[in-house]
Amino acid sequence: MGSICTWLETRSRWSMLRELGQSNWVRSSVLMPVFGYLLLLNEHVHQYLTIQHDAVWPFNYLPTLWRVWMLFYGSFFLAIGSILFAWRCPAEIKQYASRFSLVDAERDHLAAHSQTQQIADKLKGLYESLSNWESSLFVEPRLKPDQPNLGAGTPTAPSTTDPWGLGLIHIWSVNDIKRPTLRIIILFLFRAGLVLLAVPAGCTFLQVTLLLARHLLALV
Repeated sequence: MGSICTWLETRSRWSMLRELGQSNWVRSSVLMPVFGYLLLLNEHVHQYLTIQHDAVWPFNYLPTLWRVWMLFYGSFFLAIGSILFAWRCPAEIKQYASRFSLVDAERDHLAAHSQTQQIADKLKGLYESLSNWESSLFVEPRLKPDQPNLGAGTPTAPSTTDPWGLGLIHIWSVNDIKRPTLRIIILFLFRAGLVLLAVPAGCTFLQVTLLLARHLLALV
């Protein structure tokens, strides 16, 4: 059980969910549940969504609108996952694809304007907000936000010539592991949504291919 949780947690880091969570395709899925209401409210739509070639096995055992329902629920799961991602994903992860991108963009600017205390304050708040599970995930030696230069070079802190850059790296890394339970839920929503969308797409592709092959063979 522990290995499964570790596997899920590793693959549900905010940085891993970022590409899908911020894609325009997933964001547009928020509008798809409206299509479900059209299906429920207008029975005349059903006849236009029934596929003629579903009369063969195994599709003849399925509801006539099984593709539509899978598309609806797949889009619905993606929409919920996208909403949760937008709501809870830390801003640093949304804005920067890697911790080094954050350092390159923010370190010199903050140092030039004597705003490095912002790094110390934010890092202190993040350290203090870590739950027991989150603390076990952050295995790097911690800096000392209350000490000058984040305590870099002291016996209990990591040694570095760029303490503020390392502080930003820690800020990004801690944010990446925040809210592990919610991250795993979002991962399940994204995966389930993609599977539900892929099944009808794959079946339709096979049916179209077989239909084309029959027409070509009939011409021979």
